[in-house]
Amino acid sequence: MGEERKPLEDIVKNIIKGMGGRTRLGEEEILKAWEGAAGARASKHSRPKSFKGAVLIVNVDGSGWLYELTIGKKEILKRLGERLKGKKIKDIRFRIGEIK
Repeated sequence: MGEERKPLEDIVKNIIKGMGGRTRLGEEEILKAWEGAAGARASKHSRPKSFKGAVLIVNVDGSGWLYELTIGKKEILKRLGERLKGKKIKDIRFRIGEIK
């Protein structure tokens, strides 16, 4: 009877935590990686809004930046991959939207 029993809640939390591991990207981690990958000027006019599957959705504040970032998407993807080691980002989708 000296065996300590964990409540079911603790066991479930540990299982869920183990399933998610460090493969999930946090908002702060994505923002920091975006600033480094897109560059200082571009990051002032764009902001990652969501991450669905392996696709990063990024809002931009105008059509000029939408075009410029779309042209540089391949290079930005490469730099994001270097900054987010082990995390998979297969594509970036840009859209005009609010930047905060």
